[in-house]
Amino acid sequence: MGTRDPSIPSQVPEEIAGLLSRRDILKRASGLSLGGLVLSALPVADRILAAAPPAEAAVNLADATLQAVADTLIPGRPAQVTDLGHEIHPKAIAGAHHEPGAVETDALVLFHSPLIGFDALEPAFLAELETRSLLRGGQFLDLAFAKRVAVCVDGLNPSNPSIVVWEAAVAVAFASFIAAATQRNATIDTASGYQVMGYPGTAPNGYADYSYRRKLSREVTTNGSLP
Repeated sequence: MGTRDPSIPSQVPEEIAGLLSRRDILKRASGLSLGGLVLSALPVADRILAAAPPAEAAVNLADATLQAVADTLIPGRPAQVTDLGHEIHPKAIAGAHHEPGAVETDALVLFHSPLIGFDALEPAFLAELETRSLLRGGQFLDLAFAKRVAVCVDGLNPSNPSIVVWEAAVAVAFASFIAAATQRNATIDTASGYQVMGYPGTAPNGYADYSYRRKLSREVTTNGSLP
């Protein structure tokens, strides 16, 4: 097994982390923009819905299930509310890690952001998720953590023809955790993901402690650019 991708949080299950490294999802998401990645998955989502029986596409407790998916991708500690104060479904977090995970960083808010567009993929994604979950013994929200991981590993397998839809879901969870994408000017005090990573976040006047003991420059060039 190769070296773990440093861009993947340490609490991501090894089975999923290996697939994410090979698929290079984070680089694709940054290259296309998160919204662009979601847009590229729309044709595949349409094919999933066309093939899925109506009963499989009508998923109950959709938001709770999306939270459970986010917790499977980047597991976290049990919590009742998110960084922004939103409710967490009591069955969403499996408690597989002792630090905050993607749910606590408001992944659900990003799943429903109109700027991202994942709502267009949600019915197809949840239809396939629940179909695969039933093969593991029940609805995704009712599965033990190990079985949730197994479902996500199946969905992210390169042989899955609808993998691009799953990649979009992964990108949303990662953007919420790593980039604090649901907050403007996030800091280590407001963003759980930053706390886990030790990233200080936004500072109005820079970080003096990170200036190598040199005064930060205040000069301005003639035309606003470097020579």
